Amino acid sequence: MYVHVALFNIQEGADITFLEMQKFEENYDAKPHGLDHFHILQDRANPHRYWLLEYWDSKEARDKFEELPIHKEFHKNRAPILDGERESYELDLVV
Repeated sequence: MYVHVALFNIQEGADITFLEMQKFEENYDAKPHGLDHFHILQDRANPHRYWLLEYWDSKEARDKFEELPIHKEFHKNRAPILDGERESYELDLVV
């Protein structure tokens, strides 16, 4: 199983918007394309920092999803509430 982790800093006051947008994208757009499940974690030291953990069937499934026009549009719609660039990490689930 392929795991993609993204770190987001969200503008103050936009936390609910971020969470609702992200949950909708993960549940309705990504699920049919190979997303097994996901978690959104909030940083205890910085309440406007979130970690998104996505568990995919394969890296290829996620790569294909990233190229979909609907997902690219989601990135454009989410961009105004981000505070800086997101960080990404690629991992393989071992245990």
